Parts: sequence; C-alpha cells; structure tokens
Amino acid sequence: MKTDEFLTQEERLTVMDLAESLRECPELGFKEARSSDIVRKAWQSIGLEVKGPYAITGLRAEIKGGHPGPSIALLCELDAVANSKGIMHACGHFIQSAQVFAAAIDLMGKRESLSGNVVLIACPAEEFLEIEERRMLQQEGRIGYLAGKQELIRLGVFDDIDMAMMLHAHPDTPEYKLFLGGTNLGFTAKDIGFTGKAAHGSEPWNGKNALQAATLFLSGINANRETFKDSDRIRIHPIITKGGDVVNSIPDDVRIETYIRGATAEAIRYGCSVVDRCAEAAAKMMDTSAAVRTIPGYLPLRQDPIMTEEMAKTARNILPESAIGYGVDSVGSSDVGDLSCLMPVIQPTMGGFVGSLHSPGFHPVDTLSSCLIGGQLLSALTYSLLSDGGAKAKRIIKESKPLMTRQEYLRYLSGR
Repeated sequence: MKTDEFLTQEERLTVMDLAESLRECPELGFKEARSSDIVRKAWQSIGLEVKGPYAITGLRAEIKGGHPGPSIALLCELDAVANSKGIMHACGHFIQSAQVFAAAIDLMGKRESLSGNVVLIACPAEEFLEIEERRMLQQEGRIGYLAGKQELIRLGVFDDIDMAMMLHAHPDTPEYKLFLGGTNLGFTAKDIGFTGKAAHGSEPWNGKNALQAATLFLSGINANRETFKDSDRIRIHPIITKGGDVVNSIPDDVRIETYIRGATAEAIRYGCSVVDRCAEAAAKMMDTSAAVRTIPGYLPLRQDPIMTEEMAKTARNILPESAIGYGVDSVGSSDVGDLSCLMPVIQPTMGGFVGSLHSPGFHPVDTLSSCLIGGQLLSALTYSLLSDGGAKAKRIIKESKPLMTRQEYLRYLSGR
C-alpha cells in the first residue's frame, strides 16, 4: 500500500481524532446531533464553509476548483445501528466520514488545479430503522421521507451535483481489498394489519381469528417462493409484531411487518403484488379484513461503469493488483441506490474489517490505515476526474443514462 506520503503526521492525527470521536458517540438516524457537530467542526478546521443542517442533521461543504467544471460529491453517512449490545458503529460509517475528511484535506491543497468543484455531503439516516418514530417526524413536517438521501434529494441538496462517490466497509475481510462493480438489493417495506372479531377462547365460533388469517398469509408467501426467478433475487422476510392480546381470547388484531427485496425495481414490484394478494386472500378465507400500508424503501444500486474503471486505475497506484476485485455485492440495501438512479454513482466496498455488518463484533483491523487508504482512493480519483479540464468527468456525464429525473423519483416515492 502506498500511503506513506498521503497527508502530514499532524493531518493524520486530525483524521484519527475525527474517526475516534464519531466512534465514541454512535447515534441513530435523524438523531445524529453530536456526530453532525463533530463533522461540522472538522470541516471548518480546514477552512470550509459548512452549510446545513439539512434533513435535521445533514451537512454540505464545497471545495471550489480553480476552473469551471463538473461537481463531484464525496458522501459519508452519520448514523449508527442498534444490535444486542445497544447502539454502535457496526457498519463502518465513522471510518467513512474520516475517509471523506482525509480526502478533503488533500484536495484543499490541490483545488486551484481542479476543473470543477468537490462537494462534501454528510448524510443522515442511511439505516432504515425506527419506522414509527420517523413517521412521526414526517407527520410533524420535519422530514418528507424516511431515509437520509431520499430527504436530501427532496430538499435539492443534490441538484447541482453531476456525480457522487463513496466507500463502504466490506465485512469479514481483514485484508485491504477493494471490491468494484457490485450491487445490492432494493426493497419496499409493508405493514399489514389483520382485523377480526374477539371472542372467548372457549367459543371461537363467535369470533373471527385474525391470527389464523396471518398464518394463512405466511403460508401463502411461502407457497409463492418457488415462482420467483433466481435472477430477480426476491427476498420476503415477514415477522409478526403483534399476535394477539391474551391467550384466552380469539385474536382480533394481528400485525405483520415485512421487507420485499429484489434485484430490480420490477422484481420488487412483483414481490409486492404477491404480498398484497396473499394478504387479501388470507383475510377473505377467515372473514377478517386486511389493511396493507406500503412504505417506500431503497432502489437497487447501479454502479457507473466508467467511474468504476477509473477507480480501478486509481486503486492500482495505491493497492496491489491482487487486492482489486469485481462483482462482489454489498450486503443488504442502501439509499445510495436511490441516488444512483439519478446520476453516475459508485460505492466500492473496502476490506480491513472483521465481523459481520451490524454485529457487535464488527470493527476495523486498523482504524488509521482504513481512513488513509480510503481517503487517498477518494482524493486520487476525484483529482483524476477533475484534472485536464475535467475531461474524464465530462465523459462520464455525457455517457451516463440515469433511470429517472428528480421529479420522476419523487413521484415514485409518493406512489404516483
């Protein structure tokens, strides 16, 4: 690895301080007040004007190049996750934020030779958690959508951005490997409520059993799994969040939550149609009612092929060739997939971490090395795209074919 000349010793200490400060104050989405303040002060310390907050805790700062040209966003995420050990940074977002900070320090010294601008964006609420609390924020008018990048898109924070990049931790990979061109699954969430009629458990004929309707629904989902194409990668994983009130009463209020994941928007829509019809059929069979609430989740990640190849060229100057691979998918889903439908985006994943994502055992092998390698990759690629009059960045913009406009995307989120 060739990071020996990347940043001074003093600059490295400030990067490490940011990473450790964030690690020590993990916060859930739209609640990252302390994390946002830490990032704001770090960006201000290198002379950046920080704007925001957007979407409650999100931030934005701009490194203006010496010449006009495209705008490239370097993204990091502020939130942590909850697991059996409480709230913790078990997804590597604190490293991600420090990588962007390291890249910004380096690019500040090169800004006069850039043909374009570098925009740092700290994004809240990437993890799709605490849905009911977020719906309350939505009802109060504090947010329009339930995820950070969705909300930043709605607010226009990305309106002047031409392309975006970020890195993400790759789990169970202690070696410093870089995985390019992978994807992840998108998803839609659904809340399903079966409503029946309560009766004493000894007289079930006087009731309408909502729990039986729910079990029929689950059986219907399972019976449909063999109809899913392997290439669609449809995953439906429901849980019963309320199964009744007391054991001696026929359940009249049973609730289920599920995600419907898929490799494409079309696959997700098909999976959703299966869930909807199984709920309707199960309710009819037990003479109950079913109410299905659909919550827009994330779209699958589309990695721009030209940006991916430019990152590969950049990485070969920093990592050994054997450490660069392709086509290894990210775990789970991310709202960066939504952004990738609007503009060229890459999110390579990088090793240097042990443990499974979101697990209590997840942590970096060496915090500083992860920050410096990632920061150098982001800085070097950005510089390559915006040097020589921004020729490479302009080519990416010209050849990119977004799936939808911002207006079309917002209509999609609103179900219109």
